[in-house]
Amino acid sequence: METKNTKEIMTYEQFLARIKAIVKKRMGGGFLVDINHVIKNNSIQLDGLIILKNGERITPNIYLNSYFESYQEGESIEDIAAKIINIYEDTMEEGEREALCIQFELNEMKSSIIFRLVNYDKNIKLLNEIPHIRFLDLAITFHCLVKDNENGIGTIRITNEHIKNWNTTLEDITELATINTPVLLPASVRSMNEVIIDILNKEMEHNSENIDVENEIKEVFDQMKQDTMTDMYVLSNAKGINGASCLLYPDVVKELSDQLNTDFYILPSSIHEIILVKNKDKIDKNVLREMVIDVNYTQVAEDEILSNNIYFYSRKRDALTLL
Repeated sequence: METKNTKEIMTYEQFLARIKAIVKKRMGGGFLVDINHVIKNNSIQLDGLIILKNGERITPNIYLNSYFESYQEGESIEDIAAKIINIYEDTMEEGEREALCIQFELNEMKSSIIFRLVNYDKNIKLLNEIPHIRFLDLAITFHCLVKDNENGIGTIRITNEHIKNWNTTLEDITELATINTPVLLPASVRSMNEVIIDILNKEMEHNSENIDVENEIKEVFDQMKQDTMTDMYVLSNAKGINGASCLLYPDVVKELSDQLNTDFYILPSSIHEIILVKNKDKIDKNVLREMVIDVNYTQVAEDEILSNNIYFYSRKRDALTLL
């Protein structure tokens, strides 16, 4: 009798081919089923399965890398294929279909073009294929926001090919993104105390019946009342997704700097948020840099790292510099 341990395990390439074949057979005619190799942020390569119905222009990428891990842990490839088809069908329900079947033309996309911030050196290969602007050790990239609802957001990266087909320029899309991004993804600035209190409140809700945990959390609340982290602020957008780009919004950092009468050290927490630290004589910038590196190494996913460097905002000069 064959056991799971003696079953021959497919290689990753064999797994991709087999998933493609099973899904293609189950979907029947009228669908294109293929593997799409995608370079994500920080040069992370993912392999997605696309299921494209005849006559449609855009479809979600269903990434297979994590499914291969499930397969290695014993899940059958037939069950995985069924899950993938369910994801496709759920995505293509009426609420999602409108966003995914847009005509990807410049006139239709003008009001949806946004920018993001990514690390320059970690994305050299990708940056060769897309319009971008160098910004310190970072790069500004451009995307179209094609979905924004209670289930999250969906974007399509703008490539050099899009720029050519649209007969437009980097300057034109930069101007559009500068207008659109703060409107579509407004900035959010919160003190570090607020952020931690929100986390603790959620933890209390989750452990409402655990008296010991609740008492520990209340102790933390009491400590925070003594002004432990009032010199730190978290800047992101209202969605909390790719919110580091708020650093580029006109006057956001300047207004907070004027309000608090301070310069800021700026720590790139991730592509999703940055941390503003009030400038004080006692602050050692080398300690701040080491903290960023340590957090990136231990806490931040590889594809979400923004930078290992830190920055300084001068209120007097209204300028951001790389330290």
